[in-house]
Order: sequence, then structure tokens, then C-alpha cells
Amino acid sequence: MNEMRWNPSVLIQGEQVPLFWKSHFEKDNRKLLFILGKGFDVRMNMALKSLLENSPNVNVECWIIEFEEGEGSSSNKYLKYAYENLDELRTLLSGRSVTSKPIALWSNKTKGKKQRIGDRQATNLLTEYKQISEFTDIIIDISALPRGVYFSLIGRFLTFIDLYAKEAPPNFFIVVSENANIDSNIKERGIDEDVGYLRGFGGTLELASETEEPVVWFPILGEDKLEHLEKAHNQIRPHEICPVLPFPSKDPRRSDQLIKDYHQLLFDRLGIEPQNLMYVPERNPFEAYTRLSKAIHNYFTSLNSLGGCKAVISTFSSKLLSIGTLLTAYELIGKIGVGVLNVDSQGYEIDDFEEMKKMKFESELFLIWLTGEPYTEN
Repeated sequence: MNEMRWNPSVLIQGEQVPLFWKSHFEKDNRKLLFILGKGFDVRMNMALKSLLENSPNVNVECWIIEFEEGEGSSSNKYLKYAYENLDELRTLLSGRSVTSKPIALWSNKTKGKKQRIGDRQATNLLTEYKQISEFTDIIIDISALPRGVYFSLIGRFLTFIDLYAKEAPPNFFIVVSENANIDSNIKERGIDEDVGYLRGFGGTLELASETEEPVVWFPILGEDKLEHLEKAHNQIRPHEICPVLPFPSKDPRRSDQLIKDYHQLLFDRLGIEPQNLMYVPERNPFEAYTRLSKAIHNYFTSLNSLGGCKAVISTFSSKLLSIGTLLTAYELIGKIGVGVLNVDSQGYEIDDFEEMKKMKFESELFLIWLTGEPYTEN
């Protein structure tokens, strides 16, 4: 664990992001691929707009991922807002290349049952490295992308960069517009009947329903996810559970409230020992990655006499913490059996869309730099 890939790391946030756009993209030899999802989230275009305002001459091409929620999704009532966002995007990128990348989140019904395939479809967007080889910089904006899509998409890009551009990797960034109030305003409705490991993040756990090695589960806790937690627990049936709480956080009482909300499940029903609770900073994905990686490695080492262990991570919290989860799994999946079990929702409900629009301007940009110049320069 002394040679963690993203330690040191580069995280740019808040007011530093526009300054970075100006300095980084002022060079004429830059060519940027910007990838984002079409969605109803009011933050969909915030990062791109900030980029173009601060670096108006940037040489940029855009992939817009258009996904279908399915006929029965409660999210379909917000489609008009997604198309409003799409119109704004095309205005922002007027005269530049915009390529639509449609994916299906669901397969056709087989034996009367639908199957979620969004993660598989996301990986299929990149099939050969020459699709991205001409770009010096690649940004994936996850602000309006569902977890099952952006996890597998980012994992695919990292894998291709590591395989085909190890000597001269492009600058690869993840950007997200973070706003906890907006997140709490978007309620998940209904969960999938079947849950599974995300494409590229099975960690050998998906190859068998049971494993001889002990399984340690790290659920990243967020609000209103009781049913999701129960579903994941029933699927994993772990030998040990280490709930992960966001602390420090913008709301200093958030972790205390989460413990209160899940007290009966965690301590009364599952019998979790208080010393198993973990805390990771809410707004630093690299620190979350560091702490999760060390915890998993420590379990693996201490259980070495039993052949080590398998680890499962499930994220029910913010996108920033989800990225920390992703980096942990990506780095350890070939060393320790680490899987990411996802519990998807079947749609979303918004408490007050007009109120959410007002909250938009309180959002903060976070830029997570994963490959490229900071990691290759001597």
C-alpha cells in the first residue's frame, strides 16, 4: 500500500476550476473530448458552460450520451427538462462537433423479465483506442449520468488508457457539479428486482454465487437508502460489514443523522460493532479512495491465514464518494477480489423542480484528474 496509484493526486474545486480552464486550455496544441449525459438534472451543462466561458477558443468535441430510462420509469415525466438541457448544450457548442451516443438501460423482456444493461452498453461506447487517440485531454462529466453508466464508462476509459497509452497518456478528468441540496431534492423511486456487480467491477465475485473466502462489505451510506441496503445485504451475505459514513461533511451532523436513521438495521438487526464504522471526507474522492484501499488491504492481510478475503463496495451516497469507490475498486480488482455491487433505482421523483433550478447556482465544480501530465512529469 506504499505505492498507491493516486497518492499524490490532483483535485481542483470551486473557484480554482475556472482558473484551471484558462491556464490549461490556452495552449494551441490541446484537443479536448468532452463527454456528458443527457438528463433532467439542472447541473447537466454547468461544467461545460464554465469551460467555454473561461476558455472560449478551446478545441473541443462532444459526446452526448442519450439513455432511455424505460417505459415505466417515473423519470419520464421530466423528459421536457432533459430536452431543454440538450437545446442549451447545442447552443453552447454551436459550430462544434457534437456526437450523440444512444444507449439502452434495459434489454427487451426475456421470459417476461427486463434486464438492466446500461453498464454493458456504456463500455461498448469505446471499442478501440483510435476512437480517442487524437485527444490530448478527455473529460467525463458525471453530473447527469446514472451510477451504473458512469462507473463502467470511466473504468473502460482508464483500462484503454492504461493498455494503449501507458507511455504518453492523455489528461483524463472526471468533473461533477456537486450540490447536496439538489441531490436530496431528487428522490429515487423503486429498486430493481435483481442486483448485480457493475460491468468491469465484478472482482471474481460474480463468477460464483458463493466464495470460500470471507466477504467484507463496505456500504457507503447516504440518505433514504434503507431498502437498497437491505437488498444489497441479502445479495452479498457478508461475513463482516464496515459501514462508511461521510465525515467531515458540509453538514457536520450528517453522519450522526445517518447513524440514527439506520441504527435499527445496522446495530439491532445486523449486529455491527461500533468500531467497524468508517469515516471518509464527503468532498474528497482521493481521500475516500485512500482510506477504503487501506481498510480493504488491512482485512486481506489480517485474514491471510484463511486465504485472504473478498471485498464488496456499494455506494449509496454522493457522486464524489462514488468516484473514491471507483478508484479503490479499479486499483485493487487485480490484486484483491474487490467488486462493486450496484442497486439501481427504477426512476426518480423531484420534490420541486422550480426550487431545484434556484439551487443550481449554489453548486460547486470538482475536477478529478486521473491520468496525464501530473503523473508522468519528473
